[in-house]
Amino acid sequence: MSLPSTWRQFQLFDFLPIRDPNYQSEFPLFSDPSLSSITATSSYIVFAYQNAYIRLLDKSSLESVMSFCAYNLDYKITFMKPLLNSNLLVTLAESQGSPAIIKVWDLHKITQLSGSTINDDDAMKHKFVTQVQVLEGDNSYPISCFAFNDTLTCLALGYTNGKIILVRGDMLRDRGAKQRVIYESNDPITGVFFNRFEEIIYVTTISQVLTLLTTGRNQGKPHRVLSKSEGADLGCSDLEYRTSKLITGNSEALKYYNHVSRSSVINFNVPKRKILRLFKDYLLIVCPIEEASSEDNNQSTNKTLTRLLILDLKNMHISFSLTIPNSTISHVFSSNNDNNVFLLSTDGVLYKLHEKAINQQLETIIQRELFGIALNLAHQNNLDDQTNLRINRLYGDFLYKKGDYDGAIEKYMSCLPLFKKGDKTKVDATDDDNLDDFIVKVLMDFKQVSNVRNMTKFLAELHKLNLADSDHVTLLLCCYCKLDMVKEIDSFIKEMDVDGTTQSESRIDYEKLNYALFINLFKECGYYSQVTRLLLKLNRPYTIVDIHMNELNQYDECINYIRTLPIDEILRILIDFSQTLLQNKPMETTELLINVFTGQYKPDKRQDVFENSERVQPDAQNEEPKPKISSYEAFIRYLSGTSIGNGSVSESGNDEPTYQPPRPSLVFHCFIGHEREFVVFLEACLETFDKYQGNVNDKKDLLVTLFEIYLSMSSKDSADAGSWKAKAKELLMNNGDLIDKSKALVISYMYNFTEGETVINELTENFEEASFQSCQMLDDVQGCLNIVRKYGERKPKLYKLMIKYLGASKEGIKLVSNKEFLFLLERIKHHRLLSPLETIKALSGNPHATVGMVRDYLIDHFEQTQKQIKNNDKLIDSYEHESTMNSLALTELTTDAMVVKNSKCNGCELRLEFPVIYFKCKHAYHQRCLNENIYIPETTDNGNNDPKCPLCVNEISSSELARERQLRVKEETEIFKQQLDESNDKFKVICDYIGKGAME
Repeated sequence: MSLPSTWRQFQLFDFLPIRDPNYQSEFPLFSDPSLSSITATSSYIVFAYQNAYIRLLDKSSLESVMSFCAYNLDYKITFMKPLLNSNLLVTLAESQGSPAIIKVWDLHKITQLSGSTINDDDAMKHKFVTQVQVLEGDNSYPISCFAFNDTLTCLALGYTNGKIILVRGDMLRDRGAKQRVIYESNDPITGVFFNRFEEIIYVTTISQVLTLLTTGRNQGKPHRVLSKSEGADLGCSDLEYRTSKLITGNSEALKYYNHVSRSSVINFNVPKRKILRLFKDYLLIVCPIEEASSEDNNQSTNKTLTRLLILDLKNMHISFSLTIPNSTISHVFSSNNDNNVFLLSTDGVLYKLHEKAINQQLETIIQRELFGIALNLAHQNNLDDQTNLRINRLYGDFLYKKGDYDGAIEKYMSCLPLFKKGDKTKVDATDDDNLDDFIVKVLMDFKQVSNVRNMTKFLAELHKLNLADSDHVTLLLCCYCKLDMVKEIDSFIKEMDVDGTTQSESRIDYEKLNYALFINLFKECGYYSQVTRLLLKLNRPYTIVDIHMNELNQYDECINYIRTLPIDEILRILIDFSQTLLQNKPMETTELLINVFTGQYKPDKRQDVFENSERVQPDAQNEEPKPKISSYEAFIRYLSGTSIGNGSVSESGNDEPTYQPPRPSLVFHCFIGHEREFVVFLEACLETFDKYQGNVNDKKDLLVTLFEIYLSMSSKDSADAGSWKAKAKELLMNNGDLIDKSKALVISYMYNFTEGETVINELTENFEEASFQSCQMLDDVQGCLNIVRKYGERKPKLYKLMIKYLGASKEGIKLVSNKEFLFLLERIKHHRLLSPLETIKALSGNPHATVGMVRDYLIDHFEQTQKQIKNNDKLIDSYEHESTMNSLALTELTTDAMVVKNSKCNGCELRLEFPVIYFKCKHAYHQRCLNENIYIPETTDNGNNDPKCPLCVNEISSSELARERQLRVKEETEIFKQQLDESNDKFKVICDYIGKGAME
């Protein structure tokens, strides 16, 4: 018998032939020729022998546990079935001409009985749980099949005469049962099975497959006929337990039926004697006996063979095949709780089949390089990732060697999710399972065969699973570019997480990615749109502007993009690119610079600025002429009349800035060759400078720069030279206190701007002395006099310098009139610039200076000096007289007795009455007046606790304070030094200091 060629054959079950240990003994076990039925419960193998006896064997040791008589000896047990996953056993025994008897046994209780009870056949016949007698006419036809439901409340018996009897009742509780015939036909019944989900039973005959209702009255008619032309032989049908579908088998196919119709067919063209649905998706098929004859020396011999097959109906292969010679299989049963299958042959051998461990099955299949089947088995058995990884890798290697690169890369990609998530570097300790080694091997293999497309698929999957590192990402993008996979590049950029926060398990260090390589690669391929999106993702506005300006010549787009940037980003860009922008878009760039450096800049909200990333070729013919604008006001008027500005540059500028405007000097170099735009920019910055309280030094730079630009423009623009110089002069006059006069003076000299030099000289500090010295160096006596007359009162030092100059100039003193000379002396005297002695000394060096020139000055000085001496003598006499009087009064107070003449109280103005208090100041008070009405402090800072006169206490306190100040004078040396430095008459200061008691 040949098996179907489309079904692969494996040996995935272990089989063990078990010879009856009591074979050919007086008491055989399963080799007993009288054995009529055999099955397995959860704990025992049970078989019926000698018609009415039941024997229990231990499933593990196959040793006899016990045996007992279940029926009268005239009955023969023909069917035994256990209740699913239990030790409840249902037996059916028949006797010709007598009703069939069904009994339910609890084997667990049976085994607990005593030995005497077990040996008592009459007693054991009644140890059942439930007994039911089934009547069928004269009971002359044997029962061909038998079934019951899971709850044992409904039983069905099929007879060879085509009759089916249904028994209903609670068999487990022995509450009685009812029976009725539910179907009759001329064909023998070959199988009955209960549908677990519908209240029907499947029925097979030799010519039909049908269903019957288990409830209500069906009047002997089928509920549905599932097959009118094909039935099933006895033993060639079974129930699919999980789905409750009926399976039938004939020599051509296996057919599935649900409760409505036939659902599917599996072609399997082998003759079938028995089929048994096993655990999982296995189906056991016992093939019929094959007889082979041969002639040898005119003698004929027969050879009997039996083929056992176990089909995997899910994976569609033969999981086990076994040929048993010289024997037939009489009984087949399974033990679902331990996944064992038992087959009993006619020669008394019990064959035990057990499914191999899944790892052994996989090794068997892998050795035959049937990796697809191995993968299916691994998935169905929920094996670990390590096993699936190994199979996929072997499968991928196998396909690669065959040249099936597409299939190989798919399997290699299937390996990637199987690496342990907790440790993406290794799955096991072996080098073969090292993730990095695996990736390198795959990439190298596909590189050798130049299969870039499949290598790209692998790298993309690696990146998708967050297993790619920075090198892998770089290689992936290179492959995308090589294969011109623009959509994939766009998708990669869109999904790229440069922060790395959303996918914490990623192996990519985005900070170390070679973005410069990506950018250059995209640029070489012409993917400027992708370059822009990548740079936007990376937040690199500087590079964006560089590419679109210097490589694509997209100046309008660059300016529009720059306007969307925050202030901290825009500054660096403007410093480096403003010169190029001014060359191509002067008005727009000037407007932008003014907004940024005057605090008026606000980022635009526009997006998708770079919709077009094609290179733009400049067209000089179509370029509009640039207007010549020479002032900020003209620039404002120009913007208001065009569509260039966005209204961001305004004259009022009422909005407060949200940032500190940067120093305008940062972009001064950008205006080289763009003087008119520079003028507009500088004027705008100056106009708004005070409003934003900028740094004074920055304003000074602005003023000097604008002053120079004005003069530079006056030398270049001869037509408007006067206008430019007027602006420069106005700038000097309006900002004379801030402008750097030395720089402005140099600039004025460079451009021969004499008016500016004059204005600067007037604004310069100490310019009077500088002018005087200039005239002095030129021996311009009259010029010196003019300067002295004009600025002398503002700068008195000029009088002093003039006298010294006249004393040093032999000829100059002759040019000065007597009136002018006396004027100089009078102002020196007035401002106390020189003493008479110093004046004479200054003039003594000139031989042309005479005493007559200073006679009146000296006479006036001597007269005033004489007057001061006389006044001082009078003061001395007055002070001596006052001092003498005070000394006499003090002596009188300390030595002589005082005569009190007061008759009235100085407090209440009433007549004095004792007790009375007198003071040395000759004031008198009632004691009560002092106690009641007047508070007199009794203690002072100097420790004097004597009471004070209420009328004189303030004067006394002032005197004491004055004395204390005199005593402190000698300690206040810093004050003395300060007064000495500030005074013109230092001798007077010293005298006053000594007079205050500093030397005491």
